[in-house]
Order: sequence, then C-alpha cells, then structure tokens
Amino acid sequence: MARRNRTRPRSRRETVAARHATAPRPAEREAPVRTSGYRARGSVSRVGYSRAAGAPSAALERATLLERQFVAKDFRRLAITVGIALALLVVSGLIESAVLAR
Repeated sequence: MARRNRTRPRSRRETVAARHATAPRPAEREAPVRTSGYRARGSVSRVGYSRAAGAPSAALERATLLERQFVAKDFRRLAITVGIALALLVVSGLIESAVLAR
C-alpha cells in the first residue's frame, strides 16, 4: 500500500505581504553538473540474496497467509468464470447448429 506523507497546512499570509516578501529571481542559474555515478532514487537494484535473516514475525506470517488466501480465492473465481463462459459457448454452438441445420 502506498504511504501518505502528511504535512501540516501552511499558514496563509496576506496577499499584499506575500507579494512584497518574494525575492527577485536571478537572471540565469547554471544547472548542477551530474557526475556519471548519478542514480535515480527509485532504481535500486540488489544483487544476491535477500537481506532478511531469521524467522519471520507472527504479524508478517498472518499477512502472508491472508494474501495467499485472497489470491487463491481470486483464482477460484476466475476459474469459475472461465468455466461458465466455455459452457455457454458450447451450448450456444449446439443451439446454433440445431437452428441452422433445418
């Protein structure tokens, strides 16, 4: 589940004070030069074994069990839906061949 960053709301200043308080922007700024070793924050690649060691916690085991049950139930529903769709397809084929055979 995604985390939500919660921040306090900023206090609003008067519009006149807000206009006067801003500093003028410099005309041109040079962009910082990135070295060749720069890596984006989200693209971390781990090589090797996982870092978890020892027995998993009871809360983690419960969460895993609930997730597995949900996935199994989801696959069961999908299998039932596919089975019903195939049965309807076969029945409609038989009905069509019976009607058009005459």
